[in-house]
Amino acid sequence: MSTATATQSAAQNKFKPGGLALAVAFGLALHFIPLTHELTAPARLILQITGFTVVLWVFQVINPGIVSVLMMGLMLLAGVRPPSVFSGFSSGGFWVLVCVLFYGFAMQQTGLAQRMSYYVLSLFPGTYTGVMSAFLVIGTVLALGIPSMTVRTAIMVPIAWALVQSVGLAPRSRGSALIMITCVEMAVFPGCAFLYGSLFGPVVDQLFHARQLPISWLSYAQVLTAPVLAICVALIFLNRLALPPEAPLNVSASFGRQRLQALGRISRGEWITAAVVLASIAFWATDRYHHLPSFLPGMFGLSVLALCGIVRDKDISTGISWPLVLFMGGVFSLASVVQEYKVTDWLAGQVLPSVTQLAGSALIFLVVIGLVMYLARFLDPSGVLAIPMVFLPVVDVAAKAGIAPLVTMAAILITAIPFWASYQNIWMAMGENITEGQGFTAGQRVRLATVYGLTALVALALAVGYWKMLGKL
Repeated sequence: MSTATATQSAAQNKFKPGGLALAVAFGLALHFIPLTHELTAPARLILQITGFTVVLWVFQVINPGIVSVLMMGLMLLAGVRPPSVFSGFSSGGFWVLVCVLFYGFAMQQTGLAQRMSYYVLSLFPGTYTGVMSAFLVIGTVLALGIPSMTVRTAIMVPIAWALVQSVGLAPRSRGSALIMITCVEMAVFPGCAFLYGSLFGPVVDQLFHARQLPISWLSYAQVLTAPVLAICVALIFLNRLALPPEAPLNVSASFGRQRLQALGRISRGEWITAAVVLASIAFWATDRYHHLPSFLPGMFGLSVLALCGIVRDKDISTGISWPLVLFMGGVFSLASVVQEYKVTDWLAGQVLPSVTQLAGSALIFLVVIGLVMYLARFLDPSGVLAIPMVFLPVVDVAAKAGIAPLVTMAAILITAIPFWASYQNIWMAMGENITEGQGFTAGQRVRLATVYGLTALVALALAVGYWKMLGKL
């Protein structure tokens, strides 16, 4: 299940009294944590609300967007000032999120995303390596205009499944699994190479601004683009070694061209959408020169899309998932409040003794952070909760040891999409659902999940030298 799917469908799920009871019990249990100079009585109350909220989010007791609203109501009762409670909805990261989600809708609605996908596919040889390389390029290109990993997965997986069926690969065969699992990886992971290439990006942006840490589109790309894309290339070859197909693949060169022809000529809406997205990317890439807010092009871009009739009145309510927007706004607000009440300082105090020793070795520290992220993703299927949970308690200690905050964040994001369990990676679960369980088996998924897990850790170790060259370590 995807993040958007989860937020849209959670309200339709049956009531989960067990999850609610666990959330209440966990929140009450946090009341008995001893107060220290870092954890004041108001801060402990915020920690209780946070614990209660996170359990509701993890078990999807009610719609995650409604949980965000409930959390903000509890914070108001706890005495938190309204400007702090609603700070996530007034942050730049929130408005970047809203606008770029509409970009993704426009690319999908006009057919631009599908056209780019089929065009790229037609340029590559019809072998397993060629097809998987095409999906890497498609995922990378789409990430520049579609931050939602959910939307990219929804676009790319049906294309991959149609290809598998058109060449006669048996359901759940190694060949089918290799294409389908790699396709999901390439729909999700390349977006981590760019600040606004995934829904993780606005979370990162908000965390850095809340901590008054410098961040820009180019500085983020400098640290993360090369390692992320290197991992993607490595996965193409390592996945095939771990899951060798039964026979060579020969996809007709006409596969992509035929589907391009079916789409017809490029429409006016596609040209306009492409221009808006490219202009926004140029704006973000040159922020070191103009110093204007990152959400500004999205506001003008969305207006252009509306004036041109691409985003219509009815699309304002249905074009993007507003429960997802409420959920993310709540996450942004939570990150600000826990810092304001120094809850993160208290968390840092719990892990400082061990982290201080690890931070002396950048390699060991970053690998351990990656392992912690793997564990955190078992608790957080969306990933957006795990990022601040792992980052905030350690960033200051790491910075004092000479590890730049963006490098610490890189270790978190590079290990942010494990999929040993289906629920652990909502996009892989989405791929299983789209193919009705015929694309790959659980065993095949676990095998390639292990490939990703080990590759990401090795890449972290190798990237230490790269980041030292950049002066980030």
